[in-house]
Amino acid sequence: MTIKEYAESIGIKPGKLVDEFRKNFPGQTWTINSQLPEEFLAAHSKVKQDQKPDSQPFNGMGEATITKADEAIQQASYKLTAADKQTISGAIAVQNEQSKILGASTGVTGALLFMESLIAAKGTVLDAFAEQSLVEVDNQIAEIDQSLINLAEEASTRLGESIQKKEQLKQRLNLLRERVSSMGTQIRF
Repeated sequence: MTIKEYAESIGIKPGKLVDEFRKNFPGQTWTINSQLPEEFLAAHSKVKQDQKPDSQPFNGMGEATITKADEAIQQASYKLTAADKQTISGAIAVQNEQSKILGASTGVTGALLFMESLIAAKGTVLDAFAEQSLVEVDNQIAEIDQSLINLAEEASTRLGESIQKKEQLKQRLNLLRERVSSMGTQIRF
């Protein structure tokens, strides 16, 4: 027997019965054309035997035949209250799920912002380090250039002094030669 056939046999809307099956048997797909579970049919036949002929099972409660307008209003009010409770429960469940999703989304967004800031900060530090390294290399190159200039100046000074001393030595040697030559002419044996 399908849910639709059973619902029609007890005088309720098939959609309401499908909703009840979805609540009581979560994880299964229920439509009005779904077959009723064996355990439900067995329990229903036992309940039907225990019930008075003027009542029908719905949500675990018997539903009396309505004979007066007051009873109809009272029963409609009861059903509306039950539907409101189900709607509120469903809305709360949806809101809780939205809160979970919002929390996860906020967490992911926060983590991404943190990672973005971290990468930017690391980039800033690396840029500063690279800039400082370039300044240090430039300073070392300048020191090397200055040392080479100083070395060249020192070498030029030494070379100049060496040339000057060589000239002085040459002059002295020439003087010494002249003296020796003049002495040689003065000494006669």
